[in-house]
Amino acid sequence: MEDYNLLQPLLLPPATTSSDIAIPAASTTAAKDAAINLISSNSRILFRVLSVFFIGIVTIWANCEASKGFSITIINDAGDTAAGRKFDLFYVSNDKATRIVLNTSEFVEKVLYDPSNTHPKKDVNHVIVRLASQNLTHMAIVSSRERNEFALDISPSVMHGTNVDYAMASAVQRGMARIWLWDGEDSAPPALLEGMVEYISILAGFSPAPTMPNSVDLSGSGNLCWMNKDPIAVAHFLNYCEAQNTGFIQRLNQAMEHQWHVGALEAALGFPVQDLCASYNSTKIPVVGNVQFSRSKLLNI
Repeated sequence: MEDYNLLQPLLLPPATTSSDIAIPAASTTAAKDAAINLISSNSRILFRVLSVFFIGIVTIWANCEASKGFSITIINDAGDTAAGRKFDLFYVSNDKATRIVLNTSEFVEKVLYDPSNTHPKKDVNHVIVRLASQNLTHMAIVSSRERNEFALDISPSVMHGTNVDYAMASAVQRGMARIWLWDGEDSAPPALLEGMVEYISILAGFSPAPTMPNSVDLSGSGNLCWMNKDPIAVAHFLNYCEAQNTGFIQRLNQAMEHQWHVGALEAALGFPVQDLCASYNSTKIPVVGNVQFSRSKLLNI
């Protein structure tokens, strides 16, 4: 019978048996090295994946910047008015105003510039879209600044219509058309420029401005039908010219890059413009509104 000491601990340390195997230090080191190598390899893979992702994001951002080609600033001068609050909520907070500028600008550029032509576009570096503090005489008014910067002032009355999205897009469309149009170094006839703006707006799917008479009568203009005071009438005449000689609008805009002269119209047409005025007036086309235009679908706003 074995004698147990009362002070003997209740839990004895396990006895070493023959099944206990001592692990060599070299094996432990190798395992650690393998684990480190695995972690290092995984880290490199993760780094490469993140690098590709980051490059992709940067590329997308760069393409977006390159596609718009100019910086855009949105300003709300209407402040804490009903129009100002609506503008902030629906067009500033979600960048919708910026998207409208980009979409309308893209449409205007396609109308005014031939992508296969090496002739340079008008330099537009910065567009400032500003909701004016008080109602304007027109929905949109464009002014130019230094360094190819343009301000597009929008009347706050645009925010009070029954279809604000439509009115907003229409106003910006007209403004971007005026921005991209050459103006013969400030010497082109205002009636012609306004007619071209109206022509582009109708092509984009927008109805004529409500303040403009719905008429296409150019008979009172004689051989200077592009000088008519009715922009809608001039727009229809320009549409007639484009139908007679495709590319007329783009060639006319290109010709207005430099000092304006009447010969620019004839050069764009390929024959005397007076003859075309007489031809247009003699046809007496029964046009109401803009039904003669090959209008595009309304821009995605």
